[in-house]
Amino acid sequence: MDHTKINLIVRLQHIDNMIESIMSMQKGLPEEISALEEDLAFTSRQIEARKKIADEHQKLRERLNGVIADSREKIRSFKEKQTLARNNKEYDALSKQIEYEEKEIAQAEIKLQDISQAEHHAQELQKKGRDLITENRYDEISEEMMPDDVLQQQMQDLTEQVRQKKEELESIVIETAEEVATLREILAEQRAMVAQEAKRLLDKYDHLKSGTLQNAVVKLDRQACSGCNTRVPTNRHTMIVQGGFYVCESCGRIVVHERLFEEAAVGGQQ
Repeated sequence: MDHTKINLIVRLQHIDNMIESIMSMQKGLPEEISALEEDLAFTSRQIEARKKIADEHQKLRERLNGVIADSREKIRSFKEKQTLARNNKEYDALSKQIEYEEKEIAQAEIKLQDISQAEHHAQELQKKGRDLITENRYDEISEEMMPDDVLQQQMQDLTEQVRQKKEELESIVIETAEEVATLREILAEQRAMVAQEAKRLLDKYDHLKSGTLQNAVVKLDRQACSGCNTRVPTNRHTMIVQGGFYVCESCGRIVVHERLFEEAAVGGQQ
C-alpha cells in the first residue's frame, strides 16, 4: 500500500484543523451578536409602539380639548344671541344648536375619559410588572407589564452588549487574520499536491466536508472511529497501524492511526 497518498490527505486535514481551531476563537460570537441584535430590535419595537400610542393619545387629547373649547365658545355665542332673539322660532333654532354643541362636548369628554382609562390601565399593568420583577417572577411578566424605565434600561444594556461583542469579534479577526491567511496559502498548496498525487482521496475528502462533517479524516481511538465512535473491525486494525486507512461504514470518514496526525504536525513545523 502506498502510504504517501494517505499522508498527504492527513496533512490536509491537519491544516484544516489548525484553521478551524483559530476560527473557533470567534465561534459563537456572531451568533451571540445576532441574538442580541434580535432582542435589541424587539425591545426597540416595544418602545416605539408605546411612544406611538402616547403620541396618538396626546394628539387626540389636544383635538378633543379643542373641540370642547370651540363648542363652549359657540354655546356662549348662541346664548348671547338667544337674548336678542326676535321670535320663538329663532330662539328654538339657537336652542337646537346649543344642544348639538353640548352633545359634541359630551362625546369628546367620553373619549377623553377612554384615553385616561387606557393610560391608567397601562400604568396598572406596569405597576404589576414592577412588583413581579421585585419578586423575581419574570416568567409571569407579559410585554404590556414591562415598565417603561426597565425597557429603556434594557435598550441601553443590549446596545452596550452588542457594541462590546462586536469589538471582541473584530479584535479576534484582526489578531488572527495574518495567521489564517498564511494557513490558507499552505492549505491551497497542500490541496494542489493532493490533487496531483491522490485525486480520488481528495474527492472523497471534499465530498465528506461538503456535508455536515467537520472532519473528513479522523484518528482511530480505542479501536473505534473517533468521528462517530463506531468500532472498527478487528481485521482492519493492522492495516491502520501500518499506515493505511479505513473508511468508516457508519459515518464514511477516513480513519487513520493517530501517529499520522503527529507526523503531519511535526512536518508542518519543519
